[in-house]
Amino acid sequence: MTSTIKFLPIFSILLLVLSCNKDVTTDAALLEKDKKALVESLDSYKVSSYKFGKILIRASVEKDTISPEFKAFRTDLNRIFNTVMKYDLNTPEELSVLDYISIYRDYKKMEDFIMETDEDIFPTLTDAINIHYADSLQTNYTYLTGEDKLYTQNIEHAILSAIVVLSKDLGKEVSLYECSKTKPELLPDSEIKTLLQFFRGFLFFEKQLFYLSENELSRNIIWLENNRDIDLPYTRAMFQWGDLNNQSTHTAFHGLNHLFRGFDRLMMERDIDQKRALEDFEQFLKDAEDIGIENEIIWSVETFLYLKNEENNKAIASLKKLKTSNLLSSKDKKSIDESIVYLKDRKAGEALNSYYDKYFLSKIATKYIFRLLSEIDWKTILEEQNVPHTNEIFKTIEKFKALMDNLETYTNSDVLEDAGENIKNKSKEFWNKTKGILEDDEN
Repeated sequence: MTSTIKFLPIFSILLLVLSCNKDVTTDAALLEKDKKALVESLDSYKVSSYKFGKILIRASVEKDTISPEFKAFRTDLNRIFNTVMKYDLNTPEELSVLDYISIYRDYKKMEDFIMETDEDIFPTLTDAINIHYADSLQTNYTYLTGEDKLYTQNIEHAILSAIVVLSKDLGKEVSLYECSKTKPELLPDSEIKTLLQFFRGFLFFEKQLFYLSENELSRNIIWLENNRDIDLPYTRAMFQWGDLNNQSTHTAFHGLNHLFRGFDRLMMERDIDQKRALEDFEQFLKDAEDIGIENEIIWSVETFLYLKNEENNKAIASLKKLKTSNLLSSKDKKSIDESIVYLKDRKAGEALNSYYDKYFLSKIATKYIFRLLSEIDWKTILEEQNVPHTNEIFKTIEKFKALMDNLETYTNSDVLEDAGENIKNKSKEFWNKTKGILEDDEN
C-alpha cells in the first residue's frame, strides 16, 4: 500500500504529460493554435493603420456614441476624416509633411482604441460612401441594419480582401485582416458564399495557417457536395472556365478545393495528414479527368503521385509538360531538367528527388491562383452588379493606400527631425519679423 502511494505522484505527472501531448495533436487543438496565430499575425502597424483608415470612414456617419472611448476620440476622427477626404490624389502637395505628422500623432494617441475596436460596430462602408457622395439634397438616408448590414459588411470584407491581396502598398497582411473579418457561415447559401470560403482557405494556406485553411476548405467541399445544382457564373469567370457548363464548373471547383486541402495536409506533420493529402490529390485528378482539364497544376500533382508510386516514366512525361508552363522561372525549369535526369537513373526505394518536393508543388498552384486574381477586373464586376458609387469606392481604396504610404514615409525619424528644424526655423523667422515690426513701432 505504501509503495503504491509513493508512486502516485509519478503516475499523475505521467498521465498529465500524456494528456497534454494528446491535446496538442488533435485536429481541434491544432485548429485552435492556428486561430491564436492568426490573431497574433494581425497585430502589426500595416493592419493598424489600414484599420485606422476604415474606422475614419465608417465612424464619420455614426450617429450614436457607441462607447466612452469613441466619444473621447470622435472629434479627432471627424477632423482627420475631413482632412483626408479633401485630399486630391493628383495634388499630393495639398497635405504637407506637418499635416501627416499631425495625423500620425492623432493616430498614435488612439492606436489602442483602433486595435481594440471592432470596425463592424459602425455603419457599413457602403453606407458611409453613399452618404459622403450622395446628393446634398438627400437627408433621409436609411442605414443598413440586422441581416442586411451583416450581409453587406461580409461582402465588403470579402471583396476588399481580394482587391488588396496583390497591392504592394496593402498586400497580404491587410488582405488577411479583411479575410479574418468575414463570416461565411452567416451568409445565405449562394455562389458568393462558396467563393468566399475558398478564398479564405487559400489565404490561410498562403499564410501557413494550414489547419484553419483545411477547416475552411473541408466546410466548402461539404457545401459543394450538398449543392450540386447551384449556378456558378462568377466561379466560371474568375477561373477562366468559360467553355465549361455549370455541372463541369461545379466539378472543377470541387476538385480545386480538394487540391488546396491536399496542400494543407501535405504541409502537416502527422502521418494521418499525409495519407489524407494523397486522397485529396487523387480526388482532384479524378475531377480534372472527368471534365478533360489539363494545366500546370494537374501535371504537378500527377508528377507528385507518380513519384510516390515510383512510376518514373509517367513522372518524367508529366514533368516535360510542366516545363512548358509560363508560371515557372528559368531556375524552376532548370530544376525540372535535373529532376528528369535523376529520375532516369532512380532506383526503386530511393528517396524522392529533392528538386521536386511539396514546396515546389504548392508554389506552382499558388502562382496559378495569384495570376487569376491579378486578371480579375473587380471594378467592372461591381459596376455590372449595379453597386452604387463603384468609382468612389475605388477612389477611397486609393486614398487608403496613399494615407498609409505617406504616413509611413513622412513619420520616419529623419523626416521628423527635418520637420522639427523646419518648425524651429519658421518660428525664428516669424519672431524676427515680429521683432522688426515692434522696433519700427518704437521708432
